[in-house]
Amino acid sequence: MPRTHFIWHLFASWCALLAAVLAGCSWLTSVELARLSDSAQFRRMSDVATGLTKILPVISNTVDPEAFATLAREITQTALVGIDLLEPSGTILAEISTTTLNAEPAAHWPTSGDAIVSEARAGRIGHTSRYDPVTGKRMLAVCVPMGPIEKPLAIVRVLANTTEQDRELFRSQRTILIGYLALALAAAAAGYGLAKRTARPVRELAAAVTRLADGAFETPIPTPELAELSSLAAAIGLLREQLVERGLTIGRQGTQQEAVLGSMIEGVLAIDARQRIVSMNLAAADLLGLDPSIVMHRPLQEVVPNPDLRRFALRAIDCSQPLEDDLLLRGLRDRTIRVRGTALRDLSGDGGAVIVLNDVTDIQHLENVRRDFVANVSHELKTPIASIKGFVETLLDGAAVNPVDNQRFLTIIAKQAERLEAIIEDLLALSRIEQSEGERSLPVERVRLADLLAAVITDCLPRAIERSIGLQLSCPDTLEAEMNAPLLEQAMINLVDNAIKYSEPGKTVWVIAAHAEHAGVGLDEVRVSVRDEGCGIEASHLPRLFERFYRVDRARSRKLGGTGLGLSIVKHIMQAHGGSVTVESSPGIGSTFTIQLPAC
Repeated sequence: MPRTHFIWHLFASWCALLAAVLAGCSWLTSVELARLSDSAQFRRMSDVATGLTKILPVISNTVDPEAFATLAREITQTALVGIDLLEPSGTILAEISTTTLNAEPAAHWPTSGDAIVSEARAGRIGHTSRYDPVTGKRMLAVCVPMGPIEKPLAIVRVLANTTEQDRELFRSQRTILIGYLALALAAAAAGYGLAKRTARPVRELAAAVTRLADGAFETPIPTPELAELSSLAAAIGLLREQLVERGLTIGRQGTQQEAVLGSMIEGVLAIDARQRIVSMNLAAADLLGLDPSIVMHRPLQEVVPNPDLRRFALRAIDCSQPLEDDLLLRGLRDRTIRVRGTALRDLSGDGGAVIVLNDVTDIQHLENVRRDFVANVSHELKTPIASIKGFVETLLDGAAVNPVDNQRFLTIIAKQAERLEAIIEDLLALSRIEQSEGERSLPVERVRLADLLAAVITDCLPRAIERSIGLQLSCPDTLEAEMNAPLLEQAMINLVDNAIKYSEPGKTVWVIAAHAEHAGVGLDEVRVSVRDEGCGIEASHLPRLFERFYRVDRARSRKLGGTGLGLSIVKHIMQAHGGSVTVESSPGIGSTFTIQLPAC
């Protein structure tokens, strides 16, 4: 439906009111003019009739029709009227008409039963107007009693044609109507100006509100002169202040929300009832491999290939209770995502859901490591304990009487006890290192690396000689690093000892230290590599090589006296120093373990 402007509503209302007033005034004026015109004519006709009654001779209480006709004929020649002389009963005694009546009056105006004749018979002057049934013209009639009022002798009736009178009346009415129309035009022009003046502040207020809706809160609010519009302007000004305050509040809340969502490690994804993405933080984008600037307001089915997540989102929208599930995201690296979904409902009833994604891959890995660690500790401790218990029971059953068996069994028991002690010592060492790492309380000092590595070679040399393994050291004398010397020495001994254990006789183990600088980064570090010519390690074992109790070859490791904790101890020692350890290996060629330390 088309809408009109406020000014036209005002102008149309003004014009309608003006038209109604002028129409009423015109009608009243026309009626009053017609009444005044008829009244004046009635007076003239009454004067004529009354004059006749006074001058007409009355003879012995009778009226002489001939004398009446003579007088009436003289009057009608100047008065342009028709005159009749009637008996009180209404019978026409004499009638005189003029050519202006265009017909015989008696023929067109019956006397029998006429109300004005009855009025005259009662001694009163009667007058009326009616339309001639033949000519269709309006005529006036006046009846005046003659003689005594109580019992008139005759009745004088005067008839007049109103054609000329009505013509004059029409000219007067037309002149007045033209005046009214001129007045109406002037009033309409004044009304338009008033409407325009009244509508101007309304338009200005509407324009100000429109600019406020567009966010231009600095827009000045006009102050109209009208009290009602001034109150409206004050209300709009108050609304502007509230909008500014609410805008600032919403802006602060939005900034805080973005900061909170951006700092969360959990991914947060919001979708509407049609599963279109309406909000997503960077963590969710990283987990799903999406670009927020591209996928916003697009359906989840188009941008997320994982069907399990799409089904979960659909269930979250329809379910009134929070949902939780673990999903597997396939990719270059499979990840386990724990998703929690909660349905959203706004005031209009439209739905949606908020989905929180948490990468629990590492947590599950740690849980698996914990379970493996408990199982491995149980197994590693159970093996020497079972061996010790078995041989002790054998000795108690009588084997102790045989000196040869007795000595052999005791040797085995001592060896298993040493193995058990080594496992416990390594576990305690790991616990101490992890505690220092968590508290960041590891004491360090500047140490010459050449001296520390020389001590490591000296400690490992007897075992190398025993297995016919050569040891080679390469380290600049000036190379220094901040470290905890006992712990780093233990880490290096573990690496060199492993290299000796897994190298064939006649091979060589190299210990090489060097200073390394990252070009363009400005970070210096010290690298120490232990390279052997052993059997090497399959690539599938490398990711788990530094886990506790993880062995590539369990039988060979136990045979060589390993606890399965040496490399794990090395990793945690390096982490406590803020460094790292890496491995490169090729089956049949050998392995190289490298530690990195921040340089001084």
